[in-house]
Amino acid sequence: MPEQKRNLKSVWFAVIALLVLTNVIVWAFWFSTSEKKFKISFYDVGQGDSALIQTKEGYNILVDGGPNNKVVDYLNRDLPVNDREIDAVILTHPQADHMYGLIETLKKYKVKKILTTNATNNTKLYQNWIDTINNKKIALEYVKTGETLTTGDGVTLKFVWPQTDQLQKVDDLNVACVVFKLSYGSLDVLMTGDADVQTQPYPEIESHIEVLKVPHHGSKTAIKDEELEKIKPEIAVISVAAKNRYGHPTAVTLNQLQSFGAKIFRTDQRGTVKIVSDGQRWYTQTER
Repeated sequence: MPEQKRNLKSVWFAVIALLVLTNVIVWAFWFSTSEKKFKISFYDVGQGDSALIQTKEGYNILVDGGPNNKVVDYLNRDLPVNDREIDAVILTHPQADHMYGLIETLKKYKVKKILTTNATNNTKLYQNWIDTINNKKIALEYVKTGETLTTGDGVTLKFVWPQTDQLQKVDDLNVACVVFKLSYGSLDVLMTGDADVQTQPYPEIESHIEVLKVPHHGSKTAIKDEELEKIKPEIAVISVAAKNRYGHPTAVTLNQLQSFGAKIFRTDQRGTVKIVSDGQRWYTQTER
């Protein structure tokens, strides 16, 4: 009888070990296939913008850094412990709600290069940004309409604004905001920063866009009907803080987006919004 109990116990141990091993293999396969997909995460950073682009071969492109250092926590969560490199940082324009978190990012991560607008600012924060870039000896490039960035694994960024890369001071930084179309297979994403109706329409954008990052947090002057008629986005992502003092997003813009058939995802309501694609199909994930 004792021998039978020992044999039965051994069988149960073997079954449990097999189940654990199977579970490990299944989850390992799921994570490995998930990591090989393209992802763009629109981070819930409050009243500001920040988004991380991750390609299937591991290229990391960070677009803006939000009004605080939340972006660093998100990067620590989303990037592997052994991957402390960001291939490119794109600062759409040098305002605090897009730039603040990037300074700490430059200190915590190895950033290979920075792509930004030709517009400058005279704030202490902007000077801190420039000083950090110089101290870290990071390559700095000013982008303009018509230029492209490719990752080598099927992702292309085509810049459609601003029209010149010559440094200049402007009264409204939104007018000089970097705008680009990201393309991966059948997925097109229009990244707009705060570039509102003053910069639209974009002649380089001629067809349907699957995902629109709504300009300027959904302000009343975010986007023209003419532009929406042309791109007809399926998804509209609005990066915004709950109960912000600007009243963003406005009812005018929300109604406008809905009238063109866009499904709206707001970071104040859904948390971080993530778009995942294998180049043929794509889907949306949210924190809540």
